[in-house]
Amino acid sequence: MIEIDNLTIAFGRNRVLDGISLHIDEGEIVTIIGGSGTGKSTLLRAIMGLIPVQGGEIHINGTRTDTLSDTSMNSVRKYMGMVFQEGALFDSMNVRENVAFALRRHTKKSEKEIREIVADRLDAVGLDGVEEKWPSELSGGMRRRVGIARAIALHPKILLYDEPTTGLDPILTATVTKLILKMRARYETTSIVVTHDMGVVEMAGDRLYMIHDRKIIVEGTKEILKSDTNPHLREFMDAMHTGSCEKGAGT
Repeated sequence: MIEIDNLTIAFGRNRVLDGISLHIDEGEIVTIIGGSGTGKSTLLRAIMGLIPVQGGEIHINGTRTDTLSDTSMNSVRKYMGMVFQEGALFDSMNVRENVAFALRRHTKKSEKEIREIVADRLDAVGLDGVEEKWPSELSGGMRRRVGIARAIALHPKILLYDEPTTGLDPILTATVTKLILKMRARYETTSIVVTHDMGVVEMAGDRLYMIHDRKIIVEGTKEILKSDTNPHLREFMDAMHTGSCEKGAGT
């Protein structure tokens, strides 16, 4: 479904990704881990065609997209949904308007059809009856779920999650992680999840990639977490484990 070959991205003289290659098969949930500032979120934005690339190729469902014009890329984006950190809802819109945004922008559906789709997507994330609420009235976990409902509004083939559990407590983190699995089961999506949370990796991911120093240094199934001796992976996991313990001790 997604094939990336030797991808290089730079902002001025700052090279963020250097020769990244990876693939995601149809229906997979692939997690991408790594320290802050390693280019994980940049990779998602490149897949969405939101930033230019300086080298390599991106293929989505058989179409090379890194050379497309923005107009042509829009037709590809219709089949992709992105869940941003902390939901990134439009504060000036209520929940219904947030979820309906892409439907109104990219389709000619009637208002009745849009309301039915919005109700279905909110039901999928367990948020019946919140259509009239404003983002400021929602808890952090609810905002994440509305963000997922908005991302699946157009029934995308691909879902990209950018740190979907950041700042959530363990219970809400588990809820969002289960939703990632539920979205695949219900809508047959292919997913990439950028995360620092090893619980998300272990519970939801089929395979993982680790980015360090602009390159992929670890790839494989999640079982590799137990056996791979890469020092950067071991250091990352130790840090995540310590952080989880400290977080649990304070709750």
